[in-house]
Amino acid sequence: MMKKLLMLGLVAAAATACLKNDMMLPKEVAGFERFAVIGQQSASISTAARTVRVTMPSGTSEANLKTLTITELAYTANVSTATPQLGVGSVVDLSDTLRVTLSNYRDYEWKIIASVAEKGGEDGEQEETGRQLYNMSFDFWSLSGNAWMPFAESASDEQRLVWATSNEGTAGFLGKNTTEPEETFVAVAGEGKKAVKLASQFMVLKFAAGNLFTGEFCGLTGLSGADLAWGVPFTQRPAALTGYYCYQPVTIDRVADPYKDMLGKMDCGRIQVILADWDKHPSAAVDEKGRFHVINSKDQFIDTENDPAIIGYGELTFDSWMDAYARFEIPIEYRDSRSPSVVVIVASGSRYGDYFTGGDGTVLYLDEFSFKY
Repeated sequence: MMKKLLMLGLVAAAATACLKNDMMLPKEVAGFERFAVIGQQSASISTAARTVRVTMPSGTSEANLKTLTITELAYTANVSTATPQLGVGSVVDLSDTLRVTLSNYRDYEWKIIASVAEKGGEDGEQEETGRQLYNMSFDFWSLSGNAWMPFAESASDEQRLVWATSNEGTAGFLGKNTTEPEETFVAVAGEGKKAVKLASQFMVLKFAAGNLFTGEFCGLTGLSGADLAWGVPFTQRPAALTGYYCYQPVTIDRVADPYKDMLGKMDCGRIQVILADWDKHPSAAVDEKGRFHVINSKDQFIDTENDPAIIGYGELTFDSWMDAYARFEIPIEYRDSRSPSVVVIVASGSRYGDYFTGGDGTVLYLDEFSFKY
């Protein structure tokens, strides 16, 4: 009888111990779900290795690594405490490994590690293969006659066809640029860092919006417009486009049909991202490279709502005055499971600039674009 009672006691004790362990020791690791800092090129989280790895753009100095500001931070739901305490807006020193202890009845030590992207020669940072575009930091510029071009002087032929503006038309014809490098007012400081300034302005005969897009400026179409080939080769499916912007609009004082009723209203800007396979949907507007030719003098524009070639789309519009840069994130909504063949990123300080409508003096600053996966 005593043996039976002893055995029952041991079984009960074991069951209690198992129950206590199930209650006290969580099965899931306390970890990070999201982490980002100002100016990063990319960030990745490995729960298995308990590491957060941040890649900063080429040229980021050690001094900059010492004062990085957190813009995104989220822990897994089971985290009860974090040491040191971090939050959005916290300034962290990532010049060396930052160790963070996350607890959920057990302590888990995480490492936050920053690295600086290597330069690919003299003219550009080494991008994640196929996942980012050349010069998304907008640090590299050169002059072609009077026209500012968004690529380094030593850029390859392929790199020269990533970003374009209308400067070749306005600078060549009127000696003015609507899009220029900005060296003093930047989102991320550091040696060689630049942003881009889009300045809408009236140029003798027509209003011209400050603009920037992926593709090629193919020339003016008389005095009433331009031929812009939108799109560069790209086969990835990013979740969002991120970056920094600062908008400083004025009231609309130049109008044309069909937006004459916009006169006197505040100008508005827009950033769009389009993932498409126009090469699979040929038309008179699509060239042999699968690019869509936007020609405003012919009212030839992309129908972003109904074009069957558009696989993913996102946009951000804004019309309020800003004194400083703000971070943006444009989610890309996918309409199909196909892989794209081109990506279009287009930004304009005056949303209706294609229709020669906007405010003379509106300025949009952009910096540090990146695709988020």
